[in-house]
Amino acid sequence: MKTKLLTAAALTALASGLSAQTLNVQMNADLRDSHPGVNRDGNSDGIMVHVVEGLVGYTEQTEVVPMLAETVDVSEDGTTFTFTLRDGVTFHNGKPLTSKEVLWSWNHYMDEATEWACARDFDGSRNLEVTSVEAPDDKTIVMKTDTPSAVFLALMARPECGQTGILHPASVDADGNWVAPIGTGPFQWSEWRKGEFVDLVAFEDYAPLDGATEPDGLVGAKKPLVDKVRFMVIPDAAAVSAGLRSNAIDVASISPDLLPEFKDDPNMALYNVRNFGNNVMYFQIRDPLLEKVEIRRAIAEAIDFDQLVEIASHGVGVPNMSMISVDSAYYSDVQKKRRAYDPESAKKRLQDAGYNGERISIIANKRGNVPSYASAIVAQAMMQQVGLNAQIDVLDYATQTDRRRNGEGQLLSVSIGPRFDPSLTYAFFIGDKDADKGKLWDDPKAMELMEKSFTTLDQAERQKIFDEMHELMLDQMPAVFMYNLVYSWVATSEVEGKPVWQSFPRAWEVSKAE
Repeated sequence: MKTKLLTAAALTALASGLSAQTLNVQMNADLRDSHPGVNRDGNSDGIMVHVVEGLVGYTEQTEVVPMLAETVDVSEDGTTFTFTLRDGVTFHNGKPLTSKEVLWSWNHYMDEATEWACARDFDGSRNLEVTSVEAPDDKTIVMKTDTPSAVFLALMARPECGQTGILHPASVDADGNWVAPIGTGPFQWSEWRKGEFVDLVAFEDYAPLDGATEPDGLVGAKKPLVDKVRFMVIPDAAAVSAGLRSNAIDVASISPDLLPEFKDDPNMALYNVRNFGNNVMYFQIRDPLLEKVEIRRAIAEAIDFDQLVEIASHGVGVPNMSMISVDSAYYSDVQKKRRAYDPESAKKRLQDAGYNGERISIIANKRGNVPSYASAIVAQAMMQQVGLNAQIDVLDYATQTDRRRNGEGQLLSVSIGPRFDPSLTYAFFIGDKDADKGKLWDDPKAMELMEKSFTTLDQAERQKIFDEMHELMLDQMPAVFMYNLVYSWVATSEVEGKPVWQSFPRAWEVSKAE
């Protein structure tokens, strides 16, 4: 109890002295970097979407539409993209947006010294190469790729790339060292007190999209309605609950086990927000046991997914064995298919595979806002019922992530953040494991289909590719996809507007009652 009291006092101190028009938003971990798309994680992405904007952005339904661009013209062969910039947009330092800053930003991101997380998506290392970027006049940028691309604009718009946010060159010092982001977003950078909070202040000269009256994903109406947003680092669930009830926190992400506490509270608004991320039982298919497809199929058939998802998500998740989100335009009847729960079939497959009780490790983490551990517990019980010697090994999240990236372990219960185009989801999971040990699946046919999806421009043809991919995955079972991520957020009754989109806090068009 003493620790909780001290934590609550610390929260009050953090919130004290701020204007009534400060929106206090909880984060479960500190910002990693103020450099968009560099040394990033989900918390960093969620802050940066308030500060910087790209030429294009995602809508509520994850369509890609112009943001800083007024228009985007794509050539018939899908290799030339012409962006015409909007009038009247200024940076946080008062300087006008022109094509010169767009060109500078692109060169900055693609400079190896920047270590931009998304550089390999555009330099030919993966699926396309941007062969030229030109600024023929102050309002126009022309970008060319070496191959037709169905996903080029989607790649540009990704939050994990910092939205390829356009920066003013004054974001770096005279020696080229990073200082702080100077963007065009509705809030501007103010202060970062490491381990405690990040402050953003309203950008009074923000230029909204013409005709936009409602927030729409990361575009639409984006007017800042509070003077300041303070992103507060509060990892402890008990402290989060105390902070919400004392009004020291206005908006917070909560762990699923706290849902009953807030579900029927008239002083709180609960948001269960499903996104395009995936909760996955991730097989290391080069493990001596799990390289046997019959064992992987047996594990899938041993799990009652309806029951697992009901328990692990506290009733807010929807079973989905597809890599594609249930909310995607590409989620077809084929994508709805999954392996049936069949314990007897699972037992026979294990016998046919020569399984003899060898230990299978399920590596999980106990982060409160993801179902890694809860899913592992349920899956373990179901696997044991068909004779699998499933045991759980709990690691911290960073170590678990290192294991996945290094191709280590056997079965990992993990949550993977959203990629809004199916090809981008496939690219995260599929690839040559000799070149990248963290890849999930390196079947030649799967890689061929993935690559084809990147260059196929017709939506109906892409659907056929995705459906064939799903059928192949159900046969080979390189992983067990369980359900799309659901993040639960709580806002106090003083908060007006919807402060959440996908897994991100969204502070624009959000206010506090006086």
